[in-house]
Amino acid sequence: MDPTSDLGASGRLFDLDAIAAALDIPTPERSADEGTVERRMLHGYAFVDELVTAGRDPFVYGGSGLLIEMNHIVLCGTSPARRAEFGPHIAATERRFFDDHECGADSFYDWVALNRQLTPLAFAARAYRRIVGAPQLFIEGNQRTATLVASYVLGRAGLPPLVRTADHAKEFAALSSACKAIDRRQIWSAIQGRILDWRLQRFMARSAVPVFLARDQGSTASPANRLVPRAGVSR
Repeated sequence: MDPTSDLGASGRLFDLDAIAAALDIPTPERSADEGTVERRMLHGYAFVDELVTAGRDPFVYGGSGLLIEMNHIVLCGTSPARRAEFGPHIAATERRFFDDHECGADSFYDWVALNRQLTPLAFAARAYRRIVGAPQLFIEGNQRTATLVASYVLGRAGLPPLVRTADHAKEFAALSSACKAIDRRQIWSAIQGRILDWRLQRFMARSAVPVFLARDQGSTASPANRLVPRAGVSR
């Protein structure tokens, strides 16, 4: 079965077939069932592809719904049946995201406003750490959501998405664990974080695989020196 047969006409930015073949997710088995982590990640990459090609931005005012949708996709999938099944979790995630001012959307978009001048690679690295580090942005699925967020930033700059492959899964996992161990509320977190940002940025640059980009993606990407014009939160 074609691993991306139900993902629509995706591939204008990302080559989802190439991502599906290389994706290394620690699950009991690989299958086309939307219930698997791997399958939901592929739907996540397709969603990011659609955002970039349609010019939709999760980092501007009114874009917070797009950001939380990434988390819903990696945890609950896209089918109405699964969304209904996980309705209580989705509701709890949205309450925390919108109502917790220390951990949720308000804090995150304040961070975006302070960092939007960064280059895409630097912003992608810092956004990954910001989402995965303590306190985390979402109740669950922060690493997978952060991977999609980084892929959005990289993709709209014409760069390959962030994909966990067997070649660098161990290093990726170690960096993610290091992110989780940093609590930004602690006094030494800024120094530790900057060091980790540098490591993440080097990792993303080194692990970028051009084959994950569709051949005609150049016409859909934004200039590499542009990121976000303004930030804000809207339900």
